[in-house]
Amino acid sequence: MIFALIGSLILVVSLVGGWLLSARKKSEEKPIKIMFFMVYFWLLFFVQLAILAIVYYYDKKYGLEWVIS
Repeated sequence: MIFALIGSLILVVSLVGGWLLSARKKSEEKPIKIMFFMVYFWLLFFVQLAILAIVYYYDKKYGLEWVIS
């Protein structure tokens, strides 16, 4: 259940971040904005996934109880 919530959060952050970053440039044409959205979406998605993997690795190796409490 917690993995589904984390996955949903990653998806929402990537969607919103991609939309906000691609909407900055007002002078671009619509197909260019769509391409920028896809690039920013996947970039944000994989960066968050990499951070999550690093945190998961260190949690399994060292335990992160001291961070949570």
